Amino acid sequence: MMKDFRYHVVSLVAVFLALAVGVVLGSGPMRDALVGDLSDQISSLEEEAESARADADAAQAQTTTAQQFTDEAAPALLSETLLGVAVATVEVAGPDPQDSSGVRDRLVQAGATVAAEIVIEEAWTNPDQTAFRSSLASTMAPNVVGVDDATSPTTVLSHALAQALMPGVLPPGSTEDDLSGTDFPDPANAAERSALLLDLLVEAELVSGTTTAPIESFAIIAGPGAEDDAARAELSSSLAATAVVLADYTAGVAVASGPDAPGDLASAVQNSPDASAVVATVVEGTDSYGQISVPLAISQAFSGTVGHYGPGEGRTLVPPTP
Repeated sequence: MMKDFRYHVVSLVAVFLALAVGVVLGSGPMRDALVGDLSDQISSLEEEAESARADADAAQAQTTTAQQFTDEAAPALLSETLLGVAVATVEVAGPDPQDSSGVRDRLVQAGATVAAEIVIEEAWTNPDQTAFRSSLASTMAPNVVGVDDATSPTTVLSHALAQALMPGVLPPGSTEDDLSGTDFPDPANAAERSALLLDLLVEAELVSGTTTAPIESFAIIAGPGAEDDAARAELSSSLAATAVVLADYTAGVAVASGPDAPGDLASAVQNSPDASAVVATVVEGTDSYGQISVPLAISQAFSGTVGHYGPGEGRTLVPPTP
């Protein structure tokens, strides 16, 4: 009993001592030191936050100025560089709609007509759709010039897309006589055959979009693609093969991509000897300032110079103006 009483006394004493220490710390010099230190930290954090806000405001002002400069310089830089050229924009790998719109605006400023806005859908490259694409390619091949039974499905579909958008234009080495092997042997039916090919691709959900007139050039607008580097590289390899086929039909083919990323479409094109020789690339070509380079790259390609533009090794920062 005595032991329990002493225990309670000791406990009470400990509580009162703690309270006393708290009062001393809360009302004495120690309190001032602790509060002062916290106040200093708060002031320092407030200063850092204010500095960060100032930096953000300055960066935004610079961005606004850069955008204004780009908008005001674009008409002079692009004037008539693609005058009268009918261009198809082909979106791949999910670009931001605003980026695609910006590229189209620059093409129009260069004097081009955007005669087709096409989206290559995920099914075009999805590994799970391989068997479907193979079957569709076999079905379409009799109406596609320049392919045979040994041609890969991706190549067949790419030729079909080009011929759907460019009625009457045949791949190298083909003549109108080759049309006799299709269901539309009469060259006068080129428009009908092109419409059929596009309808088949759309109904298969491989592509979507609209076309208003035959086109002469392709601006391929690439999004970021898959997050996984390996998956992105596989996607880009297939799309680069499609770009090479499109370049069989016109010299004016350019890829506009975002910032450098491992395995992106611009890299796939540049790293392929076949693709890099016939398909121009513009890295950061979907950014506001880089969009100006897309029409210039197409113009250079038409003149016989297929270049690779933007920041980074092995590229020229800006295409030359005509």
